[in-house]
Amino acid sequence: MTGEFLNPYTYIPAFPRERLPEPLRDAAPPPRDRLRRSCWTGRIGVALTVQTPLLLLDTARKSPLSGAGNSRDDENGSDGHFVYPVHLRDGRPHLPATSVKGMLRSAYEAITNSRLGVFEGHDSPLGFRRDAGFALGMVPVLVGADRVLYEFQQATLRMYDEKGLSLFPRDGVEAPRHLEKLRALVRRGKNNQTEAVRFVRESSPDVLRPGSGERLVKGLAFITGPNIERKTCERFFYLEEGQKPRKLEVAPELWSELERRWNNLIADYRRAHDDAELFGRRRADGGVARPGERIGEGPGQLAWSPHLYDAARQDIRGGRLCYARKENGRVTALYPVLVPRDLYPVSPRELLPDSLAPARRYDELSPADRVFGWVAPQGSGARPAAYRGRLRIGPVTCEESADEAVERFDGAGIPIAILGQPKPQQGRFYLAETADRPDRPVRDGTPKEKLYRPGRGLRGRKVYWHHAGLDASRHWSEGQGVRDPAQVRIGSHYREYRRSRAPYDENGSPDAEKKRYRTTGEEQRNTQNRSVKGWVRPGTTFRFSVDVRDLDDLELGALVWLLTLPPGHFHRLGLGRPLGFGSVRIDIDAENTRLHSGEQYAGYYRSLSEPLPDGDGGKILEAAREAFVLLVESSDQLVTVRDAVLAVARGNPELPVHYPRTHPKWLPENIPAPPDPRGRTYEWFTENERSGKADRGRSLPGLGATDTPLTTYLADERREDGDDGRSGRPRRQRSR
Repeated sequence: MTGEFLNPYTYIPAFPRERLPEPLRDAAPPPRDRLRRSCWTGRIGVALTVQTPLLLLDTARKSPLSGAGNSRDDENGSDGHFVYPVHLRDGRPHLPATSVKGMLRSAYEAITNSRLGVFEGHDSPLGFRRDAGFALGMVPVLVGADRVLYEFQQATLRMYDEKGLSLFPRDGVEAPRHLEKLRALVRRGKNNQTEAVRFVRESSPDVLRPGSGERLVKGLAFITGPNIERKTCERFFYLEEGQKPRKLEVAPELWSELERRWNNLIADYRRAHDDAELFGRRRADGGVARPGERIGEGPGQLAWSPHLYDAARQDIRGGRLCYARKENGRVTALYPVLVPRDLYPVSPRELLPDSLAPARRYDELSPADRVFGWVAPQGSGARPAAYRGRLRIGPVTCEESADEAVERFDGAGIPIAILGQPKPQQGRFYLAETADRPDRPVRDGTPKEKLYRPGRGLRGRKVYWHHAGLDASRHWSEGQGVRDPAQVRIGSHYREYRRSRAPYDENGSPDAEKKRYRTTGEEQRNTQNRSVKGWVRPGTTFRFSVDVRDLDDLELGALVWLLTLPPGHFHRLGLGRPLGFGSVRIDIDAENTRLHSGEQYAGYYRSLSEPLPDGDGGKILEAAREAFVLLVESSDQLVTVRDAVLAVARGNPELPVHYPRTHPKWLPENIPAPPDPRGRTYEWFTENERSGKADRGRSLPGLGATDTPLTTYLADERREDGDDGRSGRPRRQRSR
């Protein structure tokens, strides 16, 4: 079991809604001018108890690291790192009512298989990295001013040593610049590749005399910079002496398609990186690095590919060097590099059934829309354009003072582990085999290029596992002694929430016992993570009310079901949920629950003197819950959804929860892999895509009893060569 684990997130299946029982189908909401006779209005008291530490951070009072005990005086903190205190109000932890409502709405959407409340920014096809074999169908081309492609041959041009440092100036010669015209001697080299053994500028008076096996050629330098680990060569697009380039004719209508695909691909490259990543990196001397500058070894330190930051290389125009993909003698696409990213044929939005998309009209609201409220998508033109929900969360109050409820940390606080960013292009984790069976992931071993395609579906709603089986008294403490607390195993779990201290070296060397990575005493605090000065302790209780208006038995029953999960089941709230924070227990406070029917309210208003009758709120809630349970039992789809919700809320004490990682070769097989202080989560995904191995190409498992958990892979020290501009990205984003 040491190699099996749960990915921090999984999915509650979201089925197409056409086969749902009638009460859960789309409909216009009830009018707000009157209460329906048999529906319920009133207040439900709720107690929320913290099970694992709750991160309630005061973003308005964050401070740069320099203001939290660090010697560096930088208004942006050390490398943009910030320290956050606990959010307090009137001397108690402050939990916003909106956070509680958001948590309940997400759960309500899931259990009623409602429409997604939000689904924006998913209209464009996603990109993925092509395998090295894709380069076999590529040819180097020069784009002519008349939209004609001129085909060249290519050779490697040695420009860097094994550490990626420039070999120039050499023999008084400066490094060639991109698009510079050269004359060169080429020959067949290793792996039958053509290599340039010597070059001069076209304008140089120097004479090149071919030796044995060498040919004199002329051409253009194609330079992308030291953007790949272990990259030693650039490319040289050349023609034989006296040879004219071959024209690749492209019809006008095809050129428009090539240009559209190119623009979409470049946009996808750019979406993967923000300006801070491209232009805000710091060198060791504190200066700002140029995007095309290599500042060290490993991810995040390499140069960025020019098409990511240089506007002059982001469009197709006359004089552009690039690669053309040829299939059956026909140009089908253009790419900025030899081993590129590419775009899937369909976008995530095209795989989402219309019945699950956010409602566009007033008469197609799903249960969650009718209870929690709805706003028409921008640009839909719907009238009415919004509906105020019939549920409100009252003020949330903490029973304990900050002195009792808050665990505080001295100095700069605790550095939290890096949180993985959503990467929907990782289709093995986001896609279902078909749209009508979101509970069935894409089959293991499906080729990467065949993931996003017509006929597939999305898995559903992303949720985070409850981290079960933790030794709470030790897990959420810093431990004893001088060892890195993130590298110390407690039972079968590591402190996944804690960022490891700085790695001893980039090789991931072990400590003397070979049970963990060797780290220094320096904490890792930079733009990729944050530090916290405290958190809300387990056992802390918050109380609030849920005010409901005119809910029928099933609407109320679904809410009550969520407020009365079985013992040992928890909702997830707040920040850091992938790391185990924010498991909370919710229970109904019967003493503070008052509910009345519309008929009772009608009698009350008719008399204007008689008080509302004293009803048994507990019996009303239990009857509503039973009505919803019976409805769920009538639908196989809803049973699947219910079981998934319970599984995630319960967690699995037999398996640790963490982001995928590899097992270092020096670590004994009977010891679970500790967190890699270098942050190389991407290595698991690289290994998962490695062809030729029967147990690779794993999809994120479903929640069924027969689904096999993910396993750590043995670390492979090999690195794939490529030139897609992704090798230089920060560690947290290299992973997909």
